[in-house]
Amino acid sequence: MCAKRKTARQKRLIFSNDFYSDLEADGMLYAVLIRSPVSVATLVSVSHPDLPPGYHLFSAADVMGKKTITTLDEEMPVFCTGEIRYKGEPIGMLVGADEKKLHELMGDVEIRYEERMNDPKEVLAERVVQTEGPFDDLSAQATITVEETWACDIHPQSYTEPNGAFCFFKAGVLHVLTPTQWLSHLRTSLSAVTGIDKESIAITRTQISRMDTNTLWINSQLAAQTAVCALLTKKPVKLVLTRHEQQTYIENAAPVAITHKTALNADGEIIAADVAITVDGGAYNPFARECIDRLCIAACNVYQPKAVRIRAQAFRSATPPRSIDLATIDGNAFFAIENHLQKIAGVTGIAPLELRKKNCRTAPRRKSSLPFQLNGENTTSVLDAVCRSSDFNRKYIAYHLNEANHYAHDNNSPFSPPLRGTGLACGFAGSGFNGTTLTRSSPSLEVTLETDGRLYIHALPTSRSVWNIWQTIVTDTLGIERSNIVLNPDFEAGREPDSPDTLHSNISSMTHLLRGACETIRRKKGSATLPLTVKKTVSATKRKLWDKEQFTGVPFQSSAFAACVVEVELDPSTYREHIRGIWMVVDGGKILSTHAAESSLRSSIQQILHELVEDDTVRCDTIHVQFIQSDDEPKQIGDIAYTVLPAAFTAAVSQSLAATLARLPLQNDTLYKLTQKAQRLYDEKTSALQKEPTAETPGHNQQGDA
Repeated sequence: MCAKRKTARQKRLIFSNDFYSDLEADGMLYAVLIRSPVSVATLVSVSHPDLPPGYHLFSAADVMGKKTITTLDEEMPVFCTGEIRYKGEPIGMLVGADEKKLHELMGDVEIRYEERMNDPKEVLAERVVQTEGPFDDLSAQATITVEETWACDIHPQSYTEPNGAFCFFKAGVLHVLTPTQWLSHLRTSLSAVTGIDKESIAITRTQISRMDTNTLWINSQLAAQTAVCALLTKKPVKLVLTRHEQQTYIENAAPVAITHKTALNADGEIIAADVAITVDGGAYNPFARECIDRLCIAACNVYQPKAVRIRAQAFRSATPPRSIDLATIDGNAFFAIENHLQKIAGVTGIAPLELRKKNCRTAPRRKSSLPFQLNGENTTSVLDAVCRSSDFNRKYIAYHLNEANHYAHDNNSPFSPPLRGTGLACGFAGSGFNGTTLTRSSPSLEVTLETDGRLYIHALPTSRSVWNIWQTIVTDTLGIERSNIVLNPDFEAGREPDSPDTLHSNISSMTHLLRGACETIRRKKGSATLPLTVKKTVSATKRKLWDKEQFTGVPFQSSAFAACVVEVELDPSTYREHIRGIWMVVDGGKILSTHAAESSLRSSIQQILHELVEDDTVRCDTIHVQFIQSDDEPKQIGDIAYTVLPAAFTAAVSQSLAATLARLPLQNDTLYKLTQKAQRLYDEKTSALQKEPTAETPGHNQQGDA
């Protein structure tokens, strides 16, 4: 994928396949961050008693321009300016020629501070959604009420290059090489902090390991810190976070806890659902509003209670800054509702598949009372397909029979048979969120057919699989050979897309725009003069289908749907889990490359298997992936496994242990502690029943019927 070349003077944006951490330059200095040792305090000073020649310590006082990074409505200091808000907050940066020496000098940095009381919890964002139905009246009519709190704190982690930046100033231009995902945010932030014009900042986006999480915005802070040091020392400076820093401050999605209190009638229909959502927003979180909005929309999944009350709040806390992980944020809500339905199935005796189909929005007589309009026309067919391919119904009943008497027997013997369970979960993956706060303008794409027959697609670089799909569309529509299809990622300085790459490269939106542009060129190329340029933009009408103020309408431009079944086996002696099989069925619209789509899903599944248990990987013998045939526009499915797999896994483990597992990730002793607690409760209940007197002989203890 090549692009038309600009002169060195013009080119202020370059896309490189290099890793910034591999780059070096003559006279280059290394940098390490000095971080706060406490969570809540007032910083008095930061200094070093005896820095060697050529080594420097910089702090907020040395920042030449604006001392904060602005992200949406949130202001975060480049370096701490007084009020320490979390342990590990950057308060300065050591710079020098020997990286090993820098780490030695860190131990002698003197940090003076005055500890203070923690601030009262500040609400960063909140949302209340309630249907018009008589909620309390319906709750009072319930035959069965089930309540549980669920928390899923798994999220993708990268194991390649940590974040950071390489900066130098040359010939009046500030050069910044970094794995940024938000070009416009980086350029604006650098200009504000350094005082250098946007046009005099040259950004080279180096190889990025993974989209989303805090790399979305904290990268701009890291680059600004490094740029300040490069300007002050007049030498190239490179900052590379340690693996610990990467995991603690970058790959730390906001923890979410969701409590479901569900009221059902005797037929298993959900008549009232009360949902409470709490999000730990960290010390800084510019995306708190989008977090809770997305969670509220996903809270009830594709189900339709007669009355719903959803209350969501995101709080500021004395923990590292949090972000929004666009790949997994909705998964927290699906984890809660799908596990909750599996628990309801166990309490009511209604089969999990029947319970879901009975409460789907597409079920007979189920009228939508929620303000969210979601595409659910293939819900039933996807659920039926995954249950059929996995033999879920038969296995669930068989394992459920064993579950009923689980704690009446000794299951801890090495000679005991393995414990088995199976879990079902489903959910949607919305793309093109119409209520997003991350962009001010609609994504667009420009296509040019040149006189030499080449077709240039003016867009940011995308993944290899998406590029193959784009080439297929162009070839099928215009008959242009793949070798003549060129990606042109050149944007003038300050004119990059204002949205993060994660949104701008959305496959469903951008592929739709590309197809439309190719169709226009096909119609016009016979009569138009070349070069012919066509620009397509996501329709503003689509975004208007969602009312941000009233929180009603169509929240996503498109949404994929998936269902997953997981079957697990546990060793009764070691309490180690092993997945016997994973079955996943996906409705992702028209699949333009089945191989690429399946590879993407399998990659996500393998990533999740690394995250279900802390510091361990869950094994799986068999993975089945199936797609529902559809002529709809292609939909985003790359991370849909995070929507359904964790919930299906937890539901299966809960059935195998006859105990509710309500939290992920697991720790090494989680299952052992869970079974011991369940055994104690069973023994206490049995003992109480045995001591209960009969009606015929008061005071007589019943035996044998417990």
